[in-house]
Amino acid sequence: MREIKIEAKTTKEAIEKGLMQLGVTREQVEVEIIREEKRGILGIGSQDACVIIREKIWGEAHEGKKEKKTEIPIEEGFKPSGNIIEDVKKIFSDILSRSKIDFKILEEAYDESKSTVYLNFQSKDAGLLLYDGAKGLLSLQQIVSIIINKDPNKKIVVRLDTEEFWNKTENRIKRDVEHAIDFINRTRRPYRMKPMPSTFRKIVHDIVHEKYPEYSTFSQGHGRFRRVVIRYQKKQQTKDSSGQADLSETTEEKKEEATDNQNVQSQ
Repeated sequence: MREIKIEAKTTKEAIEKGLMQLGVTREQVEVEIIREEKRGILGIGSQDACVIIREKIWGEAHEGKKEKKTEIPIEEGFKPSGNIIEDVKKIFSDILSRSKIDFKILEEAYDESKSTVYLNFQSKDAGLLLYDGAKGLLSLQQIVSIIINKDPNKKIVVRLDTEEFWNKTENRIKRDVEHAIDFINRTRRPYRMKPMPSTFRKIVHDIVHEKYPEYSTFSQGHGRFRRVVIRYQKKQQTKDSSGQADLSETTEEKKEEATDNQNVQSQ
């Protein structure tokens, strides 16, 4: 009796590969699924499927052995329940459960004044989500946000947190802003921060506006190269040749900041 152990991206691919190597048909073998594929989050933490394909011995009683099959139920799309926190928890839980990532929700809150849902969770796979600048966590946050914001008349901001990621990030950004302000005070030149996602750029805008009102911020660049520029803003307005206050630059800065805020709300 011949048997072979095969790994592939999916269970189906592993079975087909094994049949080809043994030179038999599906009816001539028994399949034992050792491990099903794990998709992970955006490819992070994914795992190939593994099966053992065993050639049947005709004439012996193998009829009692049946291949184990996993049935995936077909569910309807997401329907809001009216409870924003519960809806966000359900979407979040469904995504991680289907990705076979263990988790436990520790805290949940809804700030109605900011239309923001906060969800703090614990996971053994937190390292996967926080790897490479927390791309996994930010992507998960964006997916949940897209689903919860099906209603175009009401925008909900979703903030997912694990391992105190946002607290650590905000403290790091505060230190970067302090360094930028010190540079501007010494040189009187604008300071261009490194490119960052819109969620991080909004934190920079908020810190400067709250702690350093004599300074202004605006964003420049496109896509993943977009960054925040901080500069000293004189309190008095300059006037053009017609005697009118020149507010064009300030207006442009407000447009840039509004763009960052819209990007955050859409995530």
